[in-house]
Amino acid sequence: MSLAGVPPSRLIIDLDKPGAPLGPADARCDYLFLAEPSCRTLWVAPVELKKGAVDASKAIGQLRAGARLAERLVSAHIATGARFRPVLAAGGGTHKAERNKMRANRVKFHGYSEPVRRIKCGTPLIDVFKQ
Repeated sequence: MSLAGVPPSRLIIDLDKPGAPLGPADARCDYLFLAEPSCRTLWVAPVELKKGAVDASKAIGQLRAGARLAERLVSAHIATGARFRPVLAAGGGTHKAERNKMRANRVKFHGYSEPVRRIKCGTPLIDVFKQ
């Protein structure tokens, strides 16, 4: 996944590193991305990276855990104008049944419910915020 074009005012939290704000046994996505492209907008994206086949149930659980963390970090007042995009960046193919599970499930953030945005590895992250 590429960061080309994302705003310079951004925070990327690597949730697999020591000191991440989650317990060692907690479900987690790989990254939590926050950016402020303008004074009135906040972009929030839990991001899960997968190399091979995707287990949709596991990936959705990881993205939901990232969204819960984002809710703890971003107040509901600020979240009102936020663009929330749960992102799965995968390199390999995904079985049809797993794609259907991904479409059928949504991830919530402060009352907003969004489908998982699946992108190919190497795709600019900014693309999910243009949709």
